[in-house]
Amino acid sequence: MKHIHPLQPIAVIVLAAILWYMKKKSAPAAKPGPGGGEPRAASSQGAPRVPKASRTPEEVYMSLRDAALQKAPEQLFLPDGLKPQEPYGALMEMAIPNDVITLACFADGDAGVYYKTGGGMKGGGSHENVRRAAKQFVALSHKALLRMTMTDDHPLPEAEKVRFYVLTPKGTFTTEAHRQTLGGVENELSALFYGGQEVVAQMRQVQEEKATG
Repeated sequence: MKHIHPLQPIAVIVLAAILWYMKKKSAPAAKPGPGGGEPRAASSQGAPRVPKASRTPEEVYMSLRDAALQKAPEQLFLPDGLKPQEPYGALMEMAIPNDVITLACFADGDAGVYYKTGGGMKGGGSHENVRRAAKQFVALSHKALLRMTMTDDHPLPEAEKVRFYVLTPKGTFTTEAHRQTLGGVENELSALFYGGQEVVAQMRQVQEEKATG
């Protein structure tokens, strides 16, 4: 019989704290205008520039999320011959108070973290540690497929829930579990959950190195 490490439930709380920290670090800072004043839009030959319609943080988030969920294996640099139920991508989404966080990983090592309220990190696969963790996360998702059902819908997770999506040539599979139960058991879903934590931890390290570099 496998034993649950006593720190596993605590790790669930730690993951939420790490994701909050990453969001805080990724928030863009406003750049002052000349002389320290308010930023001013550039003009072209004295003519006023028509402002572009800006998207809300939620619209940007949903666009990034949809792109991840709809990515095809042909868009990745993968060897030929994927089996019908061999994952090439996996997403882990966590609902926390007033926000939803999406972790998207692919078999080529690409990874991204997106926040519904804005912010995140994209392109983590350019770093070896992130790439390795992302590939492992996708590999772990294969073992969790038996606990999932095929779907054409992509709802966000409910409050305090974690939802997983696994992308395969055959279709997309999903399941949802309560966040705290994932920290209190040891099975394919909890292994996938902790694999996602490792990706987030590696991405956080990259973020910290950039901040101090």
